[in-house]
Amino acid sequence: MNEQWRQWEGQIVDGKFPLRQFLADTDHSAVFLTQLAEPQGSNAVVKFLSADIPGADSRLSLWKRAAQLTHTNLLTIYDCGRCSMNGRNLLYVVMEYAEENLGEILPQRALSADEARDVLNSALDVLVYLHAKGLAHGHLKPSNVLATQDCLKLSSDTFQTLGAPCQLFRSRDIYDAPELPSSPSSAKSDAWSLAATLFATLTQQPPELSQDPAADPALPGDLPELFANIARHALRRRPQQRWSVAEIVAHLNPAPLAAAAAASSAPSAVPSPVSVPLTIEPAVPPTKPPAAAELPGRRPAPGPKRRPSSASDYIIPVLLGAAVFFGLIFALPHLFSFRSPSASPRAAATPEPSVPAQPAEAPKSQEPAPAVTSENSAAMSDTKDSSPKAVAAKAEPEPSPVATMSSPAAPAAPVRTRAASEAQGRGEVLDQVLPQVPSKALATITGTVRVVVKVQVDPSGNVTDTELDTPGPSHYFAGLAEKAARQWKFTGAEANGHGVPSEWLIRFEFVPSGVHASPKQTAP
Repeated sequence: MNEQWRQWEGQIVDGKFPLRQFLADTDHSAVFLTQLAEPQGSNAVVKFLSADIPGADSRLSLWKRAAQLTHTNLLTIYDCGRCSMNGRNLLYVVMEYAEENLGEILPQRALSADEARDVLNSALDVLVYLHAKGLAHGHLKPSNVLATQDCLKLSSDTFQTLGAPCQLFRSRDIYDAPELPSSPSSAKSDAWSLAATLFATLTQQPPELSQDPAADPALPGDLPELFANIARHALRRRPQQRWSVAEIVAHLNPAPLAAAAAASSAPSAVPSPVSVPLTIEPAVPPTKPPAAAELPGRRPAPGPKRRPSSASDYIIPVLLGAAVFFGLIFALPHLFSFRSPSASPRAAATPEPSVPAQPAEAPKSQEPAPAVTSENSAAMSDTKDSSPKAVAAKAEPEPSPVATMSSPAAPAAPVRTRAASEAQGRGEVLDQVLPQVPSKALATITGTVRVVVKVQVDPSGNVTDTELDTPGPSHYFAGLAEKAARQWKFTGAEANGHGVPSEWLIRFEFVPSGVHASPKQTAP
């Protein structure tokens, strides 16, 4: 069959994917190396299945569903569909290229305990993620544990729907749970496959089933106790007696739970806020200041030895009162000129600073309206863009009109510059989604777990892709952070008045009390 497949090299699938090199085949499939158009020259693999298999439509639907998933430890699916090659009706799926798989390594050597633990943790992260999506992996085994760019990833083309009848388009093997395919796909089936894969990584061979249909696989005596206990409980023929994925996770990482329990029982060293003395200063001053209307008539009281009052004593107060009266008459137009109908709504909405009266500037007080109007008209002519970016720029505080009037020749350029350049290209966060972390998982944290996720945002503000920039020490929390980041919403960035894609870094911090997030736009 290999030679027949090799004859297909050089052909093009669906007008998009050239078959560069035949890689491998099984009794039900064939795999070729291909290249993607974008990014140019990137390697990928295309896998073929017969379109005549039972449940072909269901398989194609599951591939399309898998293409929508993004997880650090899942192989990416780029495309899938139907095609006809050399007169045969086929299903095809285009996937991320991996340099090697675990099935190629085990014939040469077994994995160390640390390596086996890394594989187990990565696989557990993926299974928890898939089960939450209502999917089972369907065929976890060493050859479906792959390595690409120093990252372990599981295959994405064998998924089954949890609770639905299991449709195997291939021969069964020891990595399939004993109840398949007669029973529906379940999370317990994945637990069996995971334990069988763990067994193989440590012994270089899969477990063997006894002829006795009620007997569980025998375990060698030299397995590390931690892994032997997982295999013993997860390789149970009866699903009801088999450990779940959650139980495997709890057994694999018990130390953080004990540390968290000890930390929670220790007395807190943080002083209680109640012990901080409160200020005794009253919130309101004990005496009421004089009202503004009382200030003009307030004068120093006469000395205790002052002579009796005479008519001349009233002349000075009367003159001063008249001066204040006429001063108010001339000052009122000046005070209200900043809120005249000719002022823009924007200027009216901005509180004006209090400026002491300056007699030397009194003649200029009759000319505020033309200066303010010219500035506002210039600002409006240069900020016609009604996009969210321009609106945000217009909301920023401007120089006070008083400052503009003190130097009439000063141009209104600062307003135009802010609207045209500072707002350009910037986006805003519309909706933040924090990871949903069970309280038991948060209790395992000592200190702070930091994860940074890089997100790509389209011009409409939707997240199109995510990538772990700083995964942190835990695959589990990194997966939750990336899942949450995919649900964020932004305003679209702009350049020269047009929407453009943007890039953000979202920093998640997991602490025992909860999760915090802080975004930062990095492009444009």
